[in-house]
Amino acid sequence: MSDNKGYTVLDGTNPTLDASDLSYEFEKARIRGANDANVVKHYQDEEGKIKPLNFTYLSSFRDPETGTSGVAFKDTNSGKTIIAFTGTNPDSDLVNDAIKTDGLSIAFGTGHHLIGA
Repeated sequence: MSDNKGYTVLDGTNPTLDASDLSYEFEKARIRGANDANVVKHYQDEEGKIKPLNFTYLSSFRDPETGTSGVAFKDTNSGKTIIAFTGTNPDSDLVNDAIKTDGLSIAFGTGHHLIGA
């Protein structure tokens, strides 16, 4: 564990669970300003989680208007691509994610979350 400097290395035994867990880490990195060039370097800074060794990062995104974000990994053990999306996350972006999108757009039917779809 000392080689990982206090980070938790996810073991990859449940790849979809690990991808889901990591989707929130990539979302937090994007909120803090990480971009395509540096998101892999910065995603673990918030919770100290490191992707499983059998995961190859492919891509991630975050839509600041809706709070929607996701990440894709290639699982080198299975050869499959795993895509994970975050759910409503009031701890990261309460205004855009929970209030604007879930509250106004979905519950009250204003539909701003559908514009990009």
